[in-house]
Amino acid sequence: MSRAAWITVSALVVGLGLAIGALAAFLGTDDPATTNEEPAVEARGFELPLLDDPSSLALGGHDKNLLVGIAARPGRPVEIAALRHEKPVPTNELRFAVGGRLLRAEPCGHGCSRISLPVLSGRTREITARHGSEAVTLNLPATLPPDGDADFERALRRMDGLRSYRFTERLSSGRANVVSRVEIQAPDRLRLRLPGYGSVIIGRTRWDFRNGGWERSSYPGLDVRNLLMWHEARNPRVVGESPDGTRELVAYGLEPVPSWFRLEVAPSGLVREAEMTAASHFMLHRYRDFDEPVKIEPPTR
Repeated sequence: MSRAAWITVSALVVGLGLAIGALAAFLGTDDPATTNEEPAVEARGFELPLLDDPSSLALGGHDKNLLVGIAARPGRPVEIAALRHEKPVPTNELRFAVGGRLLRAEPCGHGCSRISLPVLSGRTREITARHGSEAVTLNLPATLPPDGDADFERALRRMDGLRSYRFTERLSSGRANVVSRVEIQAPDRLRLRLPGYGSVIIGRTRWDFRNGGWERSSYPGLDVRNLLMWHEARNPRVVGESPDGTRELVAYGLEPVPSWFRLEVAPSGLVREAEMTAASHFMLHRYRDFDEPVKIEPPTR
């Protein structure tokens, strides 16, 4: 199973045909027993040329179902993508302000708006993009944050090497939240719990709790390293550091879907919290119980 199948653990549940009514309604289907077909995902859906520049900074945020992502580089105009659900919002429907001052934007491609503004050149900037009643404000630091590749690679090695961990996921499309609790046991075991629903995956077998009982079915195979939604992120930058040495990274990636990421990485490399901002998928993971005892067995009843 490719990493592209794992938008989040909750979305994974839908993609594998494990959805219950709440998740089915949340992701736009009336059928709680979804098929095994994965949702179609556009490769990008918008253009933001600076995202491909390794010397740029990528930041993202959302207000309800309005996503705003930016790419910025010293000495270059700021590029902004705005999406309502999965649909890019054209420049002429948006209003932009910096520190409360309205600015003119020019189109720079499909779903791309460009503002001529000195950034990352000695002073902080607060950029707001508004569409209708929703507005997203993103704060650019005074200078380009340092490269975070070493911290990111350490986090990948540390998290991929864990024998077990637990995490809580909060998933929203901009409306209500769906909260799931997940236990991981390397190399191929997962247990997921939602109110009124549960799932267990062990290698090539899965069990789904529905209608008061467990249903067993085959599964293409699980590698728990593929569950880290930020695994394919790129161009990480260090935007903050706490007194205990925990670093805050921001990054961008195209897999499993075009997304802006934020990670909190401890000095040990353990990731305490990860946030993903993507079209209609706004997720927060909180990881804990690293290498604590977790035993995932086939359900008995």
